[in-house]
Amino acid sequence: MQEYKNRYGDVFTFTELENGNIQWSGNFEYHRFGYNDDNQITMVDPSGGPYITLNSDMKLFGLKGKVIGFNQNEDGYEVLVQKEI
Repeated sequence: MQEYKNRYGDVFTFTELENGNIQWSGNFEYHRFGYNDDNQITMVDPSGGPYITLNSDMKLFGLKGKVIGFNQNEDGYEVLVQKEI
């Protein structure tokens, strides 16, 4: 698990899941997100950051993989990442 403290002092956690994706948890009370034409989430930006979009490299948060999508869930977002080959 990795923690990220944004500019407002909110702490977000990134936890690697058994399926290879990443659970992104934290305060999403105020955030924005974008969709593509297929109604798939393409970016998530909680107030104060971090802004994460498709193709973001998760090594910025001490994790492996590039973002290929998002699934919203009760804890925040499951960040779908391209699996290492």
